[in-house]
Amino acid sequence: MKKIFLIIFLSVFSIGFAQKKKKAKATKAVAEKEVVIIYTLEEAMASSEPRIIAGFIKQNPGHEKNNDLKRKLVTIIMADNSIEAKPTIKPISKDKIEKIVSNNELNKGKDLASTAKAATPERTVTYASMGSSSKKSEPSEQAKKTASLLTHLFSNDPNNNEAYVNIKNLSKCRLIVKISGKKYYNLDVPAKGDNFVLIEKGDYVVTTSVCDAKYSSLKKINKDIEIQLNVAE
Repeated sequence: MKKIFLIIFLSVFSIGFAQKKKKAKATKAVAEKEVVIIYTLEEAMASSEPRIIAGFIKQNPGHEKNNDLKRKLVTIIMADNSIEAKPTIKPISKDKIEKIVSNNELNKGKDLASTAKAATPERTVTYASMGSSSKKSEPSEQAKKTASLLTHLFSNDPNNNEAYVNIKNLSKCRLIVKISGKKYYNLDVPAKGDNFVLIEKGDYVVTTSVCDAKYSSLKKINKDIEIQLNVAE
């Protein structure tokens, strides 16, 4: 008889625990925070990302540290074009990069993506069994993306129809963020990391799944913003 009561008790307990766990899982939600992007001196000095350094310079045109930050920005871009990193590609000259980073050129809103493409040298590819041949080298997608962002950040054009959206992922799960509207954008955001995209200004639906918690939000994007996502406590 005791065994029967014990079996019944364990069964009831197991069912109750399973229902409680299922309920807890069903109520998981996404915590969202939308902020205007403001770069601090501490971030710019500590960062190795061109977008953060350039963003601070743009927002603080008269800051005493700007010359140091411009030199740092040139160094970072030069490192991305180093011979050691890409032995078959002739890097863009330091003079050219310094010209790109200078206020005189950047503040005119010139298209750095086009500049980078025009400045790209020929690349010679050597094949072990086929001799050598030459083909045009195109800037990488990341290089084009960074150049377009720098153009946007330093542009003073009041008719600029683009906005910079940074997705900051505070969760431990990788995100695939879909931004749907007049155009469609997919953004891969690593766990505890961030990623950005330049989009046309307008109304969009932003959707993703944060550690199995569904997220969907209607956004009117008419300025640079950062969207921070995490699983609600």
